[in-house]
Amino acid sequence: MEQRPNRRPRGAGAAQRDTVRIDPSALPAPRRGKGQDATTPVRAKSTRRPRALLASALATTAWAVTVVFTPILVFVILGWWQAGAEGPVSVVAAAAGTVWLTGHGAPVDIGPIHLSIAPLALTAVIAWRLAKAAAGTTRAIGGRDAAAVRAAAGLVTILYSGLVALAAALSGIGPFGVDVVPALLHAVPLTIAATAYGAAREAGVLPWDAASEWLRRGLRTGMITAGGVLAIAAAAVGVAFAVRGPVVADTLGVYGDEAWIVALMTLLFLPNLAVWAAAYIAGPGFAVGAGTAVQAELVELGPLPAFPAFAAVPNATLPDYATILIGLPLMLAAVFGVILTYRSPDLRLPRVTTAAVVAAATAAAVLGALSLLSGGDAGTTRMAGLGPDPLAVAGVAGIQFLIGLVGAALVARLFAVHRRAAEAELVRRDTVVIPEPGAGPEDRLGFWA
Repeated sequence: MEQRPNRRPRGAGAAQRDTVRIDPSALPAPRRGKGQDATTPVRAKSTRRPRALLASALATTAWAVTVVFTPILVFVILGWWQAGAEGPVSVVAAAAGTVWLTGHGAPVDIGPIHLSIAPLALTAVIAWRLAKAAAGTTRAIGGRDAAAVRAAAGLVTILYSGLVALAAALSGIGPFGVDVVPALLHAVPLTIAATAYGAAREAGVLPWDAASEWLRRGLRTGMITAGGVLAIAAAAVGVAFAVRGPVVADTLGVYGDEAWIVALMTLLFLPNLAVWAAAYIAGPGFAVGAGTAVQAELVELGPLPAFPAFAAVPNATLPDYATILIGLPLMLAAVFGVILTYRSPDLRLPRVTTAAVVAAATAAAVLGALSLLSGGDAGTTRMAGLGPDPLAVAGVAGIQFLIGLVGAALVARLFAVHRRAAEAELVRRDTVVIPEPGAGPEDRLGFWA
């Protein structure tokens, strides 16, 4: 008698299925590259990320250099034509490269003049484009962690430093001379700082986001305080140019048809003048060459070159009615100390005091760093040592900021506590407690309602 196979119930067909065993040898072999045999391991898809990193870093770095260098080259060519197009084109390209390198703070030689003062306007543009390049590279690889930040910022820094070294090597033509090692020593720190910030911001891993609330408020207040002092200093520079307008115009008239080139160079150095004015307002002042000093109560100057920026330098002590400028950093710090306290009602008194101390240290550090970047040499003898002393500016301004911020924060906190206590007392007195009404017979629902 023939035996039939056991049949499963109809309802169990979907829940129970026969297990099919697949032979691995029957699977299709993985695709291998050209020249690879069966013993060569297959590469993972992660090889695409280094390629994207390299391609994006090359593109963003080249674009960052192009955006900054092209306008410089255009203005240098216009000046060359204005001067009669004398000299070979290689000297024109070397001049543009030298101007680009000065934006990084690299010391250059232009004939007998040794120039090591960086135009901060050009430096700010360079730092901005470097941060954008690192951010674009991080975005291209989809970076969201610290490893991606290190990869993007590191590769952009390496490529950009190579271009700086190449420009320094090729700029030594005609009257120009640039040493490669000093140029790299000045350009690499700027590149690292700008690219690290841009990549970390794009990846969302800035230390600012992980900092405590009181630290962030202190840092923010310090930056705003330093910015306020610089804004007042920039306004003072504008007033100085307006008051000494005829002298500035006579200085520009010396250059004839090339006056627009000198005016453009003056615009590039306007942020430097604002930092010098901030040091003047803070107290230490600045120097315009060896053996000189420009302070509110002391002015010692020698003969200055015919440059519009030097025409706006004070040549006399500050008048009595204008001595209020010296107390502006202290008063400005007091204002921001009050603002810090009233915007921090959730912080206890020790935290508010610590935030005020952090703000004072931040503002002093910012002014000291800018004083260091804004100074330099415009010669080897008489014009050596331009700008303020960074340590003196940071120390004197830091004391004023500390007194203003901490003192105003404590006083404002004292008045704020009394104000809140008074408001609470008024609320307690004016509050009338209304008892809740009891349930009446009409509020009760009947059985048949």
